Amino acid sequence: MTAGSKIKLLDKEGKEAGFAKARELANKDDLLFRRNSMTGQIECLANKSAVELNSMLHSN
Repeated sequence: MTAGSKIKLLDKEGKEAGFAKARELANKDDLLFRRNSMTGQIECLANKSAVELNSMLHSN
């Protein structure tokens, strides 16, 4: 995708929550991008499977 790509934003239930350009979403954490196979629209939703590492275990 390019910086000017129009991205459909989805809420937790998968319903449309608006639109943004890809450059507005750059460098944001825990986002999942997918292309809708029926419409071709790029969609963005919160990545529910994001994992946070335990800093004590990974300090070395």
